[in-house]
Amino acid sequence: MGKVKLTLTVDERVVANAKRLAKLQHKSLSAMIEELLAPVDNSLSESVPATPSALNLRGIAKSSLSQKTDKQIRDIMYKDRYGL
Repeated sequence: MGKVKLTLTVDERVVANAKRLAKLQHKSLSAMIEELLAPVDNSLSESVPATPSALNLRGIAKSSLSQKTDKQIRDIMYKDRYGL
């Protein structure tokens, strides 16, 4: 997964202290904050179930495409669209 830029509003004294701590630990402030937020990501991915609407859609595609791989479906779509 890629990185994204995040803008936060934090008391300047807190930022200054955090930068000092990051430097002492030979890390960037971004890396330190990412480490602090990682447990949140892990707990959400384990505890948040799929939305009810997504669960209702599971298994809805009972066509001949449901047994095909993504590549096979893409090849069929290109053939239909472009005659390839």
